[in-house]
Amino acid sequence: MKQKIWATLISMGMAVSCVGAASAADWRGEFGIGAHGGEPEISFAGETDDLDTDTGIALTAQVWADNAVAAAPWLSLGLQYLRLQDSDFSETGTGTVLGATVTGQLDIEPTIDGFLANAAYRGDSGKWHPFVGGGVGFARADTDLAGSVTVNGQTFGGSANDDEVNFAWQLFAGADYDVTEKAYIGVNLRYFGTDATLFGADVEFRNFVGMANIGYRF
Repeated sequence: MKQKIWATLISMGMAVSCVGAASAADWRGEFGIGAHGGEPEISFAGETDDLDTDTGIALTAQVWADNAVAAAPWLSLGLQYLRLQDSDFSETGTGTVLGATVTGQLDIEPTIDGFLANAAYRGDSGKWHPFVGGGVGFARADTDLAGSVTVNGQTFGGSANDDEVNFAWQLFAGADYDVTEKAYIGVNLRYFGTDATLFGADVEFRNFVGMANIGYRF
């Protein structure tokens, strides 16, 4: 499975590179930092609940090819690494999860690493560059869990780590501002989603992400 995923990512990267080379695209790279939040939906033993997680840290690095298609100069194509971390969940024995009372304390600490191919409609005139777009790819959800809860006779928990790689997608919008001919800064908002089966439970991650970024044209 992982070999197929990496092969697909490499193919997407080669496709972006080939399109950029064919149209003499304008290349730029950027880094971003921000915050993310959401309430993952978890389903286990016939029960469903939303986890009230903390606001976490979001990090990204990506490369873009502007003017990537001669017939559509407004189109930008990109490859992105996105990391969502520190959005943790904690509940003590006074609370409930999945309709059952927590035994002791239950701590869930997910980290998501996403690799996405993006396409965006981006303004290319003046100093301001608004954009809107979306992307698809894969994400690895890695989760540490400590504590337990018994739901309908089945125990969710322990002290363990679990991870799974699955399809991921996102929608985003934002704007960049040219500080110099080469350097720019910007802000963006995105809605990111991926699903995973962790510790026998089905988990839907739906995260709102706000980021500030700095970029450079090559």
